[in-house]
Amino acid sequence: MERTQELFEKIEGYLAQTLSKEELLAFEKEIAEDSELKHELEKQRELHQVLRDRDTLDFKEKLQKISAEVKEEQSKSNIYFSYWKIAASIVIILGLGTLLWNNLSKTDSFSDLYASYYTLYPAEDSTRGDTANEWGDVVKNYTKGNYDAVISKLEKTTSLITSEQFRLYLGNSYLNTGKEQEALLQFQMISDTSRYGEAANWYRALTHLKLGDIKKSSEILNKIINYNGIYKEKAMQLKAELKE
Repeated sequence: MERTQELFEKIEGYLAQTLSKEELLAFEKEIAEDSELKHELEKQRELHQVLRDRDTLDFKEKLQKISAEVKEEQSKSNIYFSYWKIAASIVIILGLGTLLWNNLSKTDSFSDLYASYYTLYPAEDSTRGDTANEWGDVVKNYTKGNYDAVISKLEKTTSLITSEQFRLYLGNSYLNTGKEQEALLQFQMISDTSRYGEAANWYRALTHLKLGDIKKSSEILNKIINYNGIYKEKAMQLKAELKE
């Protein structure tokens, strides 16, 4: 795999969810066929996660700066000044600890709420024609909770995932293996006007909740409520809890 500017832009587009459907399908196929590319994608995703937490980074930068100053002052005779620097470092550490504790508490709260509302999208009893023959093992693994097997099968044959039903299976499999961004991409590929559109939006809302993006989750919940379908009651209940 050659690391080019074009590749970097593709990865950024994939993570930012700005690729067209055609570009997304083509890139997903590349990921499935190139382990190096998949590894590079995971590294970039981890970097994005870190960069999201700007407050934590600011604290770390301050701490590193003060630590460097402490070391410099310790080499001098001004012991009094060094003590003040060490005290400042302790304050920063305590501040960082508080910030991280608050962030972790919020994350735990979102995770608990997600867990209380999430249920696996049920596999349909049967599929028709060639689909049943070709994807029978996918449905079997999905219903048994063998999500890695589902992902492995579908990732290797992305060009054949024309069924929105199987996109829901794949998205849920990603959710159950900690791959939330991949799950979002699958749910977004499902049209709002299809029979699976409302379900896809429900799982999108839950995925954003799991990621801690309450604003986006609420926006999608409003869409579900306005649609007035089978997920309306759940969406109303969840939205009410997000406001508490």
